[in-house]
Amino acid sequence: MTGGRHGVQEPLYKSRALRDLTGPVLRPGGLGLTRESAVKAGLKPGDRVLDVGCGYGAAAEMLAREFSMCSLGLDRDFELLSSGSDIPAVQATAQTMPFRSASFNALFCECVLSLTPDMAATLAEFQRVLEPGGVLVLCDIYPRETNGSDRMKNIPLACGFRKAVAREEMEALVAGAGFDHLIWEDLSPVLTQLAGQAVFDHGSLEKFWAGVFGQDGKTARETCETIKASRPGYFRIIAENNSLRGVEKKI
Repeated sequence: MTGGRHGVQEPLYKSRALRDLTGPVLRPGGLGLTRESAVKAGLKPGDRVLDVGCGYGAAAEMLAREFSMCSLGLDRDFELLSSGSDIPAVQATAQTMPFRSASFNALFCECVLSLTPDMAATLAEFQRVLEPGGVLVLCDIYPRETNGSDRMKNIPLACGFRKAVAREEMEALVAGAGFDHLIWEDLSPVLTQLAGQAVFDHGSLEKFWAGVFGQDGKTARETCETIKASRPGYFRIIAENNSLRGVEKKI
């Protein structure tokens, strides 16, 4: 099994197999999905936008270049930040961001929330740094078959599949953090497309996971079976920071 220091498996987002599959965006949908989200969210030139979990900075760079936004990236992984774009970026965790309250007009979190240790606390921090009425764009994996979702917690590396939660729970988490006017969209075809590309490139999904795990056939096979049982999908939520609820939470 390929791993990091002391034999610990690297998270999926640092896998060469994933980078070869997705390019620098490291997630389903690519930059096209970010472009579409920016339009749907009604963002404007000059808006202050934070990309949480920016990785190599490809999305933040695109928002600045194509939409004339004042974009900033944030990621906990210095290695990714140091090898990415020229867009300003900060090394920090999503739960403890070094920004004043109401600093941003919009916040993008694409396939990252499910990697955080406490999704509720992370969403509360998103609400804090967004201005009243600010927009949250959230994309991530979710299980469409909840009977198989518990097994995903046993996948032996950090990835969005492990902590993915069903639609009802995710919507409750976002609303509980102080966001209103939730728009939920099922974008599962982008995940299916990515899986299809993995099959085309590697011959099968099992062989893709074997590349992730360093040719560990048993682990790759079990991972494939576990993910398949949950019928994973991909969603987008666009929501608005409710300033009144934010004030109530701070009192």
